[in-house]
Amino acid sequence: MALHKTLGFFTLTMYGVGLIVGAGIYALIGEATGVAGNGIWLSFLLGAIIASFTGLSYAELSSAYQSASAEADYVNHASKKKWLSFIVGWLVIVCGFVAASTVSLGFAGYLTTIIPMPVILIAISLIIALSLLDLLGVDVCAKVNIIFTIISITGVLIVIFLGLPHLGSINYFEFKNGFSGVIGATSIIFFAYIGFEAIVKFGEETKQAAKVLPRALLASIAISSILYILLSISAISILPHTELSETSAPLAAVAAKAVNPEFGFVLMGFALFAMLSTVLVGLIVTSRLLYGLAEKHDLPRIFLKTHHKTGAPYIAVLSTMIGAIALVFLGDITAVAKATTFMVFVTFLAVNLALIFLRYHNAEYFPTFRQPANIGNFPVIAGLGAAASFCMLFEYSFIEVGITLAFVGIGVIIYFLEKRA
Repeated sequence: MALHKTLGFFTLTMYGVGLIVGAGIYALIGEATGVAGNGIWLSFLLGAIIASFTGLSYAELSSAYQSASAEADYVNHASKKKWLSFIVGWLVIVCGFVAASTVSLGFAGYLTTIIPMPVILIAISLIIALSLLDLLGVDVCAKVNIIFTIISITGVLIVIFLGLPHLGSINYFEFKNGFSGVIGATSIIFFAYIGFEAIVKFGEETKQAAKVLPRALLASIAISSILYILLSISAISILPHTELSETSAPLAAVAAKAVNPEFGFVLMGFALFAMLSTVLVGLIVTSRLLYGLAEKHDLPRIFLKTHHKTGAPYIAVLSTMIGAIALVFLGDITAVAKATTFMVFVTFLAVNLALIFLRYHNAEYFPTFRQPANIGNFPVIAGLGAAASFCMLFEYSFIEVGITLAFVGIGVIIYFLEKRA
């Protein structure tokens, strides 16, 4: 049974904003500020530019191909190599598992400061509860996510508003480690931008997808980028970067400094809702990718089973839940979490190269949206996206590269076992 087409521009944009403006900004701004100092706002600007380059490539590709397997589908159309497209799709699935587990553990860590309970128990309970919500269908999840997203954005807007009286109180061009520190911080905060690409996985559940997907994708990047840059300027205006980098709850510390310690706890509440949104949408899009790869015969057909009433791919949903829970049991998965951003840049590189290749080598490639700034048939923005993604790969350690290669190896084994079955 096919997935139900129920999503429109607003709900899809809110899905994107909900994924982008989620747990990352509430947790990572402190660590990144420790690297960039007062130049953290420039790191967010660079992150926005990199995201926009690749976002425009996703926008064009999604207007030509509406598939739950998204990146894997793009690479398959470009390369005609099933194994390569599967590896790309597999890396995105791994990122989904890791992101859901990491953010769930972060949610649990915040909540234990209010309710003393085992962290792992809270994280697992959260994943199960949100997976059950996913089983009710994408339309129900969209309505819940809108609420979560509005609350999350409200927390960001509060910090921006609190910073208004402090604007101009510091030197915003005082970079802690020079421009290299700004770039280093970009590799950290880019996790906060991850999510815009997930929108394209709703292609089979979106009305007039060829038109709506590109618009929603670009709108979510624009909204999130503006919020991030304003937030970072506000945060360092209120709290010195030396103090901001030393706290595990940076935005709560900013609110506490601007108002009072009690108000800091209020910001923690907003952070919890941001994490709820991130985990919910992360679980949804990962399950849809499992569904999409099954459609391409790269995973067992059992992942195609959908509920006759809700349209939810319930085997894919339950499998995503199990995968996320399994990683929760590892406890501290910091190294794996950092490797996810490396995997994301590998995926972005593949997507941009796929678009360039399709422009020149696929006569049946007819996107309804074509990204601007072309030299003849060459997409300049996709070229910049590929170059930026490639350069960012060198910002990660051998450990994070090794973890990625290990997951690639697991993916190769799964692929060939499925093909032999």
